[in-house]
Amino acid sequence: MKKTTVLLTIISLIIGTGIGCNEDNPTEVRWYNKSTVYLNEIIWSRNIGTQPNELNYDQKWTRGYGDNDRTEFKDVNLLNGYVYAIVEENNNFVLVEAIIDTSNNVSLNEGNSQEYIITQTQ
Repeated sequence: MKKTTVLLTIISLIIGTGIGCNEDNPTEVRWYNKSTVYLNEIIWSRNIGTQPNELNYDQKWTRGYGDNDRTEFKDVNLLNGYVYAIVEENNNFVLVEAIIDTSNNVSLNEGNSQEYIITQTQ
């Protein structure tokens, strides 16, 4: 019984240490706008949507970003998600996909700081 208690205590400490290590290396992301379109907001979302209120977002960048602007780094929890932007079209603010390479779906590396280039919106 005593050996089992000691073993369980050691396992608990190992698991606790592993979970705590992630806090030292947060997953951070920032965006580089190369789309030639002014992005009023950039949204990192868990799901696909056509309206901002449909998105279950993990993080937002709201300062507004012109062509060749970089956002600030922000901590994120979501590792696989979708990138959206709010842009102005015909005096209306609309939600568009922010394209990284060929889609708005991105996978992040846990515990790293990463920058992704937004090449276009659609």
